[in-house]
Amino acid sequence: MSRLSDFWGQLSARQRLVYLLVALALVATHAAPGSWNAASRIATVQSLVESQTFVIDNTAFIGTGDKVFIGGHFYSDKPPIPAVLGAAVYWPLYHAGIGLHLGSSIPYYVVTLLTVRLFWLLATLAFFSSLAYTVLDPEKRFLAAVALCLGSLYFSWSSTYNSHALAASFLGIGFYFLLRARFEPAVKSNLGVAAFFLSLASTADVPTGIFYALFLLYVLRDPRLRACIIFYLLPLLATLLPALAITYSMHHSIVPVQIVASYFQYPGSPWVGSDQLSGIHANNAQFAITYALSALVGPKGFLLYNPIIAIALWGLVRAIRDQGRFYYEAIVVAAGSSAVVLYYLMATNNYGGWSYSIRWFVPLLPLLFFFLYPYFESYSPNRARPFRVLLCVAIVIAFVGAIDPWSHSDLSEVPFVANLKEIPYGVRALRNFAAPAIPAACKSCTAKPPP
Repeated sequence: MSRLSDFWGQLSARQRLVYLLVALALVATHAAPGSWNAASRIATVQSLVESQTFVIDNTAFIGTGDKVFIGGHFYSDKPPIPAVLGAAVYWPLYHAGIGLHLGSSIPYYVVTLLTVRLFWLLATLAFFSSLAYTVLDPEKRFLAAVALCLGSLYFSWSSTYNSHALAASFLGIGFYFLLRARFEPAVKSNLGVAAFFLSLASTADVPTGIFYALFLLYVLRDPRLRACIIFYLLPLLATLLPALAITYSMHHSIVPVQIVASYFQYPGSPWVGSDQLSGIHANNAQFAITYALSALVGPKGFLLYNPIIAIALWGLVRAIRDQGRFYYEAIVVAAGSSAVVLYYLMATNNYGGWSYSIRWFVPLLPLLFFFLYPYFESYSPNRARPFRVLLCVAIVIAFVGAIDPWSHSDLSEVPFVANLKEIPYGVRALRNFAAPAIPAACKSCTAKPPP
């Protein structure tokens, strides 16, 4: 034990972070879809590799309810680009004779590990590096990075195949390269990489496209960045354009299929007569206010499940108030985050269905957590003690969330409690990260739709 302690102590803060991230990525990644949502995504991955089409009719996961019916065929209702990334990982596995199937499988684990988890790792390292542009020393940057990657729902949602965590990672990486473009000599290359990831986020989670648009204004206001604006625009050819082309190939329109209500109205659809499809209807103001309070501080409350975000929001407000070095970054993050939250509060009504807290807000976390830096600028013992306590609480919440991010509302309306109740379900509970313990009704993806 002493040798291990000595070895750990000799590592730099960055090296310790890498070892921690790799170890957790390997053991804290699911090997089976635990919801219609994940099954829908992996169905497209399977179909792209095995049938060279986005049609999911002949996949093992056709039982998912998260699908649309267009021209006599079923498609996933999820954005297509994350499935393209997953297909690139699945292709060599399939041709090596290792195929996807219902339940736990090596391909599902590897696809999740080398897409969602890998970008979680890379984005956390980017977050650590982005804080180098503040006055924080490596140890404080390490602590802030741990708060993000282990002490928030970013950890929970990076354990399974979904686009929310991917979008969070893309935004975090894009933000880092934007700071590099602003503060370092190589403007063109850094601005191009930043734009690539910021626009890629919108192909994984469409509402996050607001950040690409707002950071475009940020680039235009800076004469040094504005001179290289073409490098901010060109990456759209490799991100947004392919996404629009794929969508057009499905239904001859660039409108996302998930907001076309008629595509969900097929015989046997669980959504016939439902008012819970996201982005289809707008809420009235009275409902939206009540819904907002519950979404933020209710049984699934996003603020409660990310307790450290309170410090980040304080830092964000302070950065805007003081108009310091990161004033314009703070303005963009505040405006973009507000727009995303407002959109979901006005266009949804089911808190994300079966999910551990509000999954739609997860992409905001890497950007918001950057503004932990003002708290660490004066990190006295009086600040250290409450932060460590809050971090321990946050890590427990995040790890319980990783048991099953698709927390089952039929076990409890409180996701934290529901996940704890999942632990006794069968032998799977003994290895609940590598193969999630889920009620038997969900194993074939034929459970009723989320309430």
